[in-house]
Amino acid sequence: MIHALSRGLKVASTVIWLMAIVLEAVPLARAAEAKFIRHYKLFYSYLGFILLRDLWLLGVYFRWPKFYTYAYWSSEPVGVLVGCGLVWEVYKVALARYPGTARMARNALAFLFIFTTTRIFVKAWNRPTWIPHRTGYEIERDLRIVQLALLAGLVVLFVCYAIRLGRNLKGIIYGYGLFLVTSVVNLTLRYDLGDSFQRSWAYIQPFCYLLVLLVWSVALWSYAPIPEPTSEPRLEADYESLVAAAKRKMYSARSHVLKAMRP
Repeated sequence: MIHALSRGLKVASTVIWLMAIVLEAVPLARAAEAKFIRHYKLFYSYLGFILLRDLWLLGVYFRWPKFYTYAYWSSEPVGVLVGCGLVWEVYKVALARYPGTARMARNALAFLFIFTTTRIFVKAWNRPTWIPHRTGYEIERDLRIVQLALLAGLVVLFVCYAIRLGRNLKGIIYGYGLFLVTSVVNLTLRYDLGDSFQRSWAYIQPFCYLLVLLVWSVALWSYAPIPEPTSEPRLEADYESLVAAAKRKMYSARSHVLKAMRP
């Protein structure tokens, strides 16, 4: 009975995996057919990478099952980095009409990525022992948290200024946001509780991922640009005011320093 249940779960897991591969291919095929891949190149690059990776892992799982765990974790860092590119593209597209804010956002993205990466390597270097899989969980979790915080910040910014995102961009953000939330929960609890937690979560996370792919398939079935604002938002004006205030404070601080240095 236990053997039959285990076999049934394995079959169900394979079916879900195959469904995910189909749902990964659908938005790519639709965008290629309708010729709007160029509008979200990094998003479709991410989706293409995930599709090829799943096909490769599926082959490894059935042909060389002993190497599956190694194959999965060796490809995971690449997926995280490509996901960072997706977040960057979301900011680029969303803030295309606001060059000053976009420039500040790009600097903030670069700073957070460099800061998080440096912090991760410093922590790993200072550890007395290197535990590859636990370190991998922590590295991916920290980068996923940064991505999630950046997407949440963009949504808050657009809500505060009543700026519409458009169906495509909204679908990308909400779908990837759901993926990030479930990934952070999984990686945090798996890091703290060990592989025992993964055995139960392994049947929950695939359904969450299927929901993510469904959101993307519906939201990106056709191209929908960001709607033109009915009135000019104060986003860029507030950014310029912030920059002017920062410059005034910087000049004032420099004047005080120069005065203090005079004999």
